[in-house]
Amino acid sequence: MSESVMPNKEKDMSESALCDRKLPLWLGFLLLLAAVGLLAPLVYFAVRANSKTCLDGLQAQKECLEVNQHLQRQLKQAQEVSHEKEAAAATCKQTVVTLRNYLKEEQARVEELQGELATLNQQLHDLREKLRRQREDNASSSSVMLFLLLLAGVVMTCKCLKK
Repeated sequence: MSESVMPNKEKDMSESALCDRKLPLWLGFLLLLAAVGLLAPLVYFAVRANSKTCLDGLQAQKECLEVNQHLQRQLKQAQEVSHEKEAAAATCKQTVVTLRNYLKEEQARVEELQGELATLNQQLHDLREKLRRQREDNASSSSVMLFLLLLAGVVMTCKCLKK
């Protein structure tokens, strides 16, 4: 038993040696003052951070951020639509250019065909005139032939009557 008591005594002695070392009063007071000095602003800011005004401000900031994000999404969508419309407009412009070129080609072809039509109309007019002249010539030839046939018929009738 004496052995078990001895270690306790040594322990007590080492603790008492530590306890004998006391902190100077002025250093303790200074540490206490520093702790109070740091604790007071901490309490002040904790109270301010939880005040209604601060919480309202945080709520307003959160709402503002949400609105800002919503507006950014809308802006992005509008920009995408704008790019799509610009691409569609470019396609339309290209189509207009293509159609104008096609129209110019078609107008040139129409002018060419109108020239050919005028030439054909002139040829038709000339052929009609030629045909009219031939008919007149044929009509006068036919009249002469008819006259000769009539004369031959009269002569034959006369010869037949004489017989």
